[in-house]
Amino acid sequence: SQDVREAFGKVPRHLFVPKVDIATAYTDQPVFIRWHAGTPISSSTQPTMMAIMAEQLHLEPGCRVLEIGSGTGYNAAILAHIVGDSGGVITVDIDQDIVDEASGNLSKAGDGDVEVVRGDGFEGFSAGQPYDRIMVTVGARDVSPHWVEQLKNGGIMVVPLWFKGFNLSVALEKRDGRP
Repeated sequence: SQDVREAFGKVPRHLFVPKVDIATAYTDQPVFIRWHAGTPISSSTQPTMMAIMAEQLHLEPGCRVLEIGSGTGYNAAILAHIVGDSGGVITVDIDQDIVDEASGNLSKAGDGDVEVVRGDGFEGFSAGQPYDRIMVTVGARDVSPHWVEQLKNGGIMVVPLWFKGFNLSVALEKRDGRP
């Protein structure tokens, strides 16, 4: 959509991945920022995947969005650009180093209005509920009941679920209290 294209055109990815060169920052690939025992555990997601997930959310100006998994903060900045000043984005991560880095990146990029909080993403962030949209950017084997509880009726949640060995981005709409 035009809104998603515009957000990617205006939010400078290189400010969110300062440890890579400009060319790498703008490739359509994930940029890994944290590893544990040689395995990547945090990244700036592949831009095409970010765009697909943003489209699945059907974002509108004024939406309140919860992002589970802060990464570099880039995705939260994209979401914030789309929902505008009348909306809001909260991103939560369990790792304080990631929270600090995402917060710093968002400030440098001029997106300081995004709220970055430390917490267990499985529990969502009840202090900011209810949300119009929830985007989960971490691998999930199931939908947390906390996310369902914190999503408004009629709201949309996008979750990358493992299914038969594949990671699929699934959009769920909450109706009658259930996704």
